[in-house]
Amino acid sequence: MIHELMEDFGYEKKRLMLAWCSSAEPDKFVEAVTKMTTIAKQLGPVAANLEAAEEA
Repeated sequence: MIHELMEDFGYEKKRLMLAWCSSAEPDKFVEAVTKMTTIAKQLGPVAANLEAAEEA
């Protein structure tokens, strides 16, 4: 449902990720943060994407 709302407002659904990690799983936490950072860098700034969507 949240992904649908994000798309309705012009945000890519890839900008939201949920990962369950306990304090006993530091490797899983690092993997989740690294993955999200990579995705965010690929998508670029939010403002630029919103402007491009408005122009289309």
